Amino acid sequence: MSTEQGVRLEVDGALSVVTIDRPDARNAIARATMAELAEALDEVERSDASLLVVTGGGTRVFVAGGDLKELAAIRTLDEASEMARTMRGVLDRLSDLAIPVLAAINGDAYGGGAEVAVACDMRVAADDVRCAFNQVALGIMPAWGGIERVTALLGPARALKLMSTGAVLSAREAFEQGLFDEVIERDAFEERWRELAAQIARAPRPALVGIKAAQRASLPLVRPELAEAAIASFAATWVDDDHWRMADEADQRRREASKKRS
Repeated sequence: MSTEQGVRLEVDGALSVVTIDRPDARNAIARATMAELAEALDEVERSDASLLVVTGGGTRVFVAGGDLKELAAIRTLDEASEMARTMRGVLDRLSDLAIPVLAAINGDAYGGGAEVAVACDMRVAADDVRCAFNQVALGIMPAWGGIERVTALLGPARALKLMSTGAVLSAREAFEQGLFDEVIERDAFEERWRELAAQIARAPRPALVGIKAAQRASLPLVRPELAEAAIASFAATWVDDDHWRMADEADQRRREASKKRS
């Protein structure tokens, strides 16, 4: 499966790999990308795969979050709520998939990209990767279920500090805090995640399904009862003037940095 929005699905026996590959948008997620990710999950659910890997195209970015150029057209509470509800639904499905899900974090994971990463069951990252729940820098909040998931991973205080400061973590810092499960030297990254994926996928599918089901019963990472309140809070921040002002300022800083590099 390959789509216009850069979502590729490869199914090779027991192993499935979803790659978000939108180089012109830093692998950011547009509304069409959300739909295509949902279609990819449909195919995975119909397959006999024992493991799903989620990764990004290239070596610089895993997922840059939402495609702000496209999503900037969203200006009403209803539109913002629907966008958040759609992508949260996709990531809830990813997290609730019967088989294990491994995030192969090939590049930086900021904002919504970090939310994609924590929706997976395991995370391995290249050693030059950076990660941040930095939505607060744009005057908004995580809206795709990341608040609950990172809190379950790190604990309330550490998660709140991470999200309220927007702190950028190196791969090693993310590993030390428990956000990443393994950090791999860049030159060996793809070989190592594929080796790990193959090792997991060799296990009998019923055993993997049973292990994940029991684990998620003890610590659920999908909390549908929390969705609507979080979505409403996000939508209010999205349409607020502070969000658009901070987004414009961030865009200006990116443009200036790009000019300096050129």
